[in-house]
Amino acid sequence: MMRKYICCFVFLCRVLSGVSAQDLPDENEGKEIPNTVGAVKAANPGDYILLPSGKKYTLTGEEIEIVNDRFDYNDLSGVKTEVREDGTEIKTISEAHTAYVYPDGQSNHIIKTSGSFTKFMQQHIERNFFLAHYVDASGNYHDAAPNGSPRFYVFRASVQFQTISDGVNEVEGVIITAFNYKGENFIMRYISTDEDWTWGHVRGTYGPTGETRQIEFDIE
Repeated sequence: MMRKYICCFVFLCRVLSGVSAQDLPDENEGKEIPNTVGAVKAANPGDYILLPSGKKYTLTGEEIEIVNDRFDYNDLSGVKTEVREDGTEIKTISEAHTAYVYPDGQSNHIIKTSGSFTKFMQQHIERNFFLAHYVDASGNYHDAAPNGSPRFYVFRASVQFQTISDGVNEVEGVIITAFNYKGENFIMRYISTDEDWTWGHVRGTYGPTGETRQIEFDIE
């Protein structure tokens, strides 16, 4: 009887030795979920949505918290971070939202989907900043200024945070540049004070104190 068990054990070992690591299930890989808000709310980090292109869109814990309105955009300390040689921190909030935090304290958020952009606006910008109206050459006020058409046709948005000053006081300003958002390309500005501040065809009271950076959008 003992010999029979030993033979079975040897046979099982031979079978398993012929199974490659690629054939075994990955315990760390998430499951596919439907592309719905409800499914994302109940998802776990690592779960993924299969896009029409066939590409997997993998969800991060931060993205799930955002959909559930629990994410704190003011605290990115726990976000996956890569540090460049110049000290710039690249923080991956999700596959659709990356924040570049520069050594001088400025930051720029690059957002690749309109859904992520809308959430960022609702949960962070509109809760913490005040809209700065744009005045055109005729003296008319608008929420945004039109921007020229880009060379690409996908949605992209840049949300830049920088310190601005009137020579005495310093406040935080936000410049939002969006392309192909609901068929429009525009620039908006917000400010961290409720002071009635305008920009455009008027002499502004505030100007940037630091370096202005340009970021090329990844349109892949």
